[in-house]
Amino acid sequence: MKKEKLFSIGQASKICDVSARMLRYYEEIGLIRPDRIDESSHYRYYGIDTLRTVQIIRYFIDDGFSLSEVSQLMLGDSIDALYTAFEKHIEATKDEINFYHQRLDSMRAWRDLIVEGLPVLEHNLTDVSVRFFPKGSYFSFHTDIPPEADPSAYMETEYYTQSKKNGHSMIDVGGAFNLLYGSYKSRMDGTYKDVTFLQESFPNSKSREQVITFGGFMAVAAYHIGPLSNVSDTYERMIKWAEEHRYKLAGNCCERLIFDIYTTRNEDHFVTELLLPLDEDCSRIEITVSEKGL
Repeated sequence: MKKEKLFSIGQASKICDVSARMLRYYEEIGLIRPDRIDESSHYRYYGIDTLRTVQIIRYFIDDGFSLSEVSQLMLGDSIDALYTAFEKHIEATKDEINFYHQRLDSMRAWRDLIVEGLPVLEHNLTDVSVRFFPKGSYFSFHTDIPPEADPSAYMETEYYTQSKKNGHSMIDVGGAFNLLYGSYKSRMDGTYKDVTFLQESFPNSKSREQVITFGGFMAVAAYHIGPLSNVSDTYERMIKWAEEHRYKLAGNCCERLIFDIYTTRNEDHFVTELLLPLDEDCSRIEITVSEKGL
C-alpha cells in the first residue's frame, strides 16, 4: 500500500495560505486534527484530506460564515442545515450590498455638493436667474420652530431623531438639506412659525415612511454666500430682479444648503441656493405623498 504523503505544519501553512497559528486554532476548536504527531519532536503533520478540510473552512469563512457556524455545519451531517445556512447568508449579503449601495449614493451626493459649491465660492456666482427644480423623492419632516431657535440646527436634530425612529439609516438620505418656508416674507422678517425639512431619499431606503414627492417647478434662483443671518439681502435682490423681469412669485421659498456646518466651520464659506417658485407653477409645488410611496 502506498504511504500517504504528510506535510509539516509549515508546509501545510504555505500550501493552504493559512498561518500555523490559525491551523493550531482550528485544532483547538475541533475542526481538524493532525494525521501524525512526532513522538520526539511533537511536530504536527497533516495529510491531503486534512488540507482539503482547511480549504473548505476557508471557503465558508470567505462566504461570510463565522467559525462557530462552520463548526456546526462541518461537525454535523445535514444537507438541509447547509442549505438553510446558505439561504440565511444570501439574504444577509443582499442587505449588506444594499447598505453599501446606499453608502455609495450618500458619498456621491455629498461629493456633488462640493462640486457645485466650490465654483460658487471661487467665482462669487451670485447672479439671479430662473431654473427648473426637478421632481424627486424626499424624506420630509415638518415642525414648529420655537422662538429664537436656529431653524437649521433645531430641525436637523429633530429630523435625525425622527428618521431613526422610522427605521432609516443616516445614509438612506443625502444631498443638500432643503428648508421649505410657507412665505418668503415671513422668512425675511423672521416671523415664520414652522418649516419643512426635505432631503433626498435613496431608492434602497429601509423605510418609506414620511417619503414624499417634491419638485417639478420653475423658480427664481440665486446663491447666497455667507451666514444665513443676512439672507434677506439676497432675497430682496431676487424679488427686485423678478419684478424687473415680470415674474410673479408663488409666495413661498426653499433654501438648499450646499455648504453648511457639515462642510465647513467658516460661516463666510457657507453656500445656500435660494429658490422662489413662480406663481404659474404654484399648483405643482405642493408637497404630496406619492400614491406608490415614492
